[in-house]
Amino acid sequence: MLREKICFGQSVGKKFNADGSARRFLGNTMICLLDHDSEVFKRAVRERDLISAELPRNVFSPLPDESLHMTAIEGVCDSVREEGYWTSLLPLDVPLKDVDDLFEEKWKEVPSFPSVNMRFDDLWIESGICIGLYPATYSDDVLIRDWRDAVSEIMGLRFPGHDRYRFHISLGYGISMPDENEMRILEAFKSEFDGQCEREGFVFTVPPASMTYFDSMLFFNKTRIPRF
Repeated sequence: MLREKICFGQSVGKKFNADGSARRFLGNTMICLLDHDSEVFKRAVRERDLISAELPRNVFSPLPDESLHMTAIEGVCDSVREEGYWTSLLPLDVPLKDVDDLFEEKWKEVPSFPSVNMRFDDLWIESGICIGLYPATYSDDVLIRDWRDAVSEIMGLRFPGHDRYRFHISLGYGISMPDENEMRILEAFKSEFDGQCEREGFVFTVPPASMTYFDSMLFFNKTRIPRF
């Protein structure tokens, strides 16, 4: 049952406020930003807009166009300083600027991102709403997993579930639990989207990964952000 999987509200007080506005949330990450002229971007925007037109902002906070991406491998978040969620190359208490410095240099050692194809899988609804993805072929799976392993070694990043990481495109975050009518809306969106995925089997080539820096979930910068 979809209701049993939904856990909207987990990001409130962390990444978002209760009114759906973004909080200051600092970090860095390696992502594949969607080309705004691409079919995958247009499909993601269309689904996000359809959902956000039906759900109030205090239930679902949609991400802007500039934020739409597929995470290649996670970096660190300044407010999540825990063993297993931080680079093993630096202590937990170093300033985020020091991690940015390290990653900027280490990124130069990272092998080129491979040409990988991904397939739309389903509408993944848990703490937010995402388009679930999976590699289109076994070869695609090997290519991206091997690349992630290489980055993990170079940057000291191996989060729990590294080998089982589920690729996705986040459309927005859940702010509060949906009521009965909103739940029916979500179930209808999921049913329609999942059926379309099964019928069409939409596949796209993943854009190259970039080292990015952020101070909220609304924008990911390819250039360094001043850290104070």
